[in-house]
Amino acid sequence: MSIIDKFESFAADFEAAVQNGDWSILEKHFARDATYLNVGGPDPKCEGRKAILDYLKNDVTNFDRRFDVRTLVALTPPNAEGSRLSRQWRCTYSLAETPDLVVEGEARYLFQGNLIIEIEQEPTAESLQKVDEWMAKYAGKLHA
Repeated sequence: MSIIDKFESFAADFEAAVQNGDWSILEKHFARDATYLNVGGPDPKCEGRKAILDYLKNDVTNFDRRFDVRTLVALTPPNAEGSRLSRQWRCTYSLAETPDLVVEGEARYLFQGNLIIEIEQEPTAESLQKVDEWMAKYAGKLHA
């Protein structure tokens, strides 16, 4: 299985977990000592498979699910070099009676064999500013 195939399998399982709440389906994709970092963002660095899965579940629950619709699209195809893969993305969050919140960035993955050992998510500086501005105006309208 190529690194792109491994990534596509992870991405499909991630989207399934977002929809059905079963985060255990992601366990098979992560090394036990994997790390996750949101570069430039306020989120802490997560170390270990369980910590990453807990973080992802909480992040989706406390942010994504508070909107009516979350739409993630790839801006570029996955770019693989050796055991590293990167992709540019855009996530649009929609909530009735508010403008869409659009966040863009890059995701970088490091694989060891079939497992992810490192993920770095890096939203653009402009996106981080948009999130802050959107939240200042509309956070009170988010679903509880």
